[in-house]
Amino acid sequence: IRKYVTIVSLEQRQCYKDDFNAEYEEYQNLYSHIDKIKENFRQFHKQWKSLTAGSKAYQVKKDKTMKSVLQHNIIL
Repeated sequence: IRKYVTIVSLEQRQCYKDDFNAEYEEYQNLYSHIDKIKENFRQFHKQWKSLTAGSKAYQVKKDKTMKSVLQHNIIL
């Protein structure tokens, strides 16, 4: 991550704008991917709330959640 100083010229402003535009699409893609993963976890949590801890259904849901985490290479 680069640190930017106060803009003092139009050229500098354009450089910052170009840097932003060059990386914005990648940011949007990553944000979208993370948002989908967050929604999956929201759904898992909603389903978990209706399960009894230690039950077979609870363990199955836990295993599916961990599989999903490992598939997405998420570090908790």
